Amino acid sequence: MKKSAFTMIELIFVIVIIGILASVAIPKFLGVKDSAKKTAEIATMSAVATAIDGAHGEWSINEGDFTWGNNQNSSIHPLNSIGYPDDLSANGQTFGALLRSTTNSDKFQKVYENNSSDFTYSIFTGPASNATNGVKYDKDAKNSDIPGRPDRNDYWIYASYINPNKTCKETYSNKVLHSGDILLIDVNGTTPTNYNNISITCN
Repeated sequence: MKKSAFTMIELIFVIVIIGILASVAIPKFLGVKDSAKKTAEIATMSAVATAIDGAHGEWSINEGDFTWGNNQNSSIHPLNSIGYPDDLSANGQTFGALLRSTTNSDKFQKVYENNSSDFTYSIFTGPASNATNGVKYDKDAKNSDIPGRPDRNDYWIYASYINPNKTCKETYSNKVLHSGDILLIDVNGTTPTNYNNISITCN
């Protein structure tokens, strides 16, 4: 009985074809994964911004104790003097005071905070903007950055209090901040962000 088998040449040919297909497919897969991280981060922060506005709305119309966000009691987890939460965390979750625990919200972290008589703000990163595991820079984009789409040196700034009698700006983006704002700050280039250098100036 005659047995048939692949020759060495045929095996090498198959391996080469598989390698070519892998080299084309893997970058596309990584691109889909990165796009999903960006979309999930933007959607989560949009939900956070909506919840912050909702908490402020509750503060505006209620007197005494009331419930805001994710079942937070105002006597236990109070809002600040102008009706915004300084602390968004609860139940061991970065945004637990506002959102029910989800896979996406679990991947956010507060990396910096600062306060003075004129402002109180916090800096957050998420699955796409995480400095270590976030989305790599888009080398084909201008300044290696796509505006409005987070990558690993971008960050979110949440201003829980801004002095209403002053104009305060985030120094990197030069954006004017108001109490309750939560904004994505796009950092051009590929230099990692030093969160200690982030600041707000008021005049």
